[in-house]
Amino acid sequence: MTSDKQVLAPPHSVEAEKAVLGTVLREPDALNLIADKITPEHFYLDPHRQIFEAMVEQYKIGEPTDILTVAEKLRRLHADSDYLGPAYLVELTEAAPVTQNVEFYAKVVRDYYYLRRIIDACQTTVKKAMTFDGQVSGFIEDLEKEFIEIANQQDQNGLTVALEVLEETIADLEARLNSDGEMTGVPSQFTELDRITGGWQRSDMIVIAARPGMGKTAFALNVVINAVKAGRHTAVFTLEMSKIQLMTRIISSEARIDASKLRKGDLNEDEQDRLMHGVRSLGMLPAMLGIDETPSISLMELRSRCRRFKKEHGLDLIVVDYLQLMTAGSRKYDNREREISEISGGLKALAKELSVPVIALAQLNRAADSRPDKVPKLADLRESGSIEQDADMILFLYRDEYYNPNSEDAGKALVRIGKNRHGSLEDVYLAFAPNFLKFTNLQQS
Repeated sequence: MTSDKQVLAPPHSVEAEKAVLGTVLREPDALNLIADKITPEHFYLDPHRQIFEAMVEQYKIGEPTDILTVAEKLRRLHADSDYLGPAYLVELTEAAPVTQNVEFYAKVVRDYYYLRRIIDACQTTVKKAMTFDGQVSGFIEDLEKEFIEIANQQDQNGLTVALEVLEETIADLEARLNSDGEMTGVPSQFTELDRITGGWQRSDMIVIAARPGMGKTAFALNVVINAVKAGRHTAVFTLEMSKIQLMTRIISSEARIDASKLRKGDLNEDEQDRLMHGVRSLGMLPAMLGIDETPSISLMELRSRCRRFKKEHGLDLIVVDYLQLMTAGSRKYDNREREISEISGGLKALAKELSVPVIALAQLNRAADSRPDKVPKLADLRESGSIEQDADMILFLYRDEYYNPNSEDAGKALVRIGKNRHGSLEDVYLAFAPNFLKFTNLQQS
């Protein structure tokens, strides 16, 4: 009959642990196959943990991990334990399976360890929740961090053989060749920009930066709607505006109605007709548009919501307006630059994890305003070091008529590519109608 103690024992496999240890004792070179996959803490039984720790110590100094050397190491480290004597090590080697299976058994040991970690985390969570007396959002954030840490530790891909990467690369190139010049990424629908970028590419972090008044939010919303029209599921995080304000701006752009008149509700009959047509067209978009208006959203919250949106609807593009309004989490940072670095790196990691482009808007400092040439440059990014490093592409928006009302470039917006990991640095000009908050290709103006 099974005892209560056995029933309640955490998940583990004594046989798998013995198989790993016995194989390495019998064939020391087998440790090369698993040294990067498991550690002593992955073993459930203390004696097995101690044996593997002794093996690792020998391995680090380049000494063999056979019965004699490991027994001597154990004798020095654990002289009071008869269980760890040579007799048990011999027993392990006699029962060990073939060396070729050691990686499989190491994976079993590792998987059970993470099951135990999950159980411990759940039990700890229950205890904390019973007596918790603070902000629930902070409690949930800490819980998410714990499970993300477990997931990140468990998911270790390691080195990939070049031939496997080559096969994946060829498949990707074939898909591009078969596209007949069509977008390989999410289209912006701005012809010249898409020619340079091939669309917003998967796993890329794209920063769109500008001084206030340049229209970066309008540009981002145009990008969003163009992506959804192209059938790409998109999530927008608006940290500065409410979702109603954001949707109002989208309607203004799509219906070509003066934004100020739309806010006041002062529309003539023709404008009301255009409004209804614009609303109907937005209601028939071919893809899902998700909007989140959480102010000062944390990196953890954003990541969690994007994962959930992708699971429920699919996800092809993430847009954040804007990066400097986010928080890295509940942790206190020495300075804002370090927190921005954490956010910037986190957004890049999210793009890679979900295999989608992440577009983050960013505010520029005032340095450009004091220069004769006010076109932005990389140094104008606030807390620019980490943003510049993490971004795969950085686009600057500039409208000369904002500073020079009589500019010959009135009605135009310059999109300057300040960084492009995958291609050239070029300038692109778009038409911009500020009343409608609408960017278009110049020939469509």
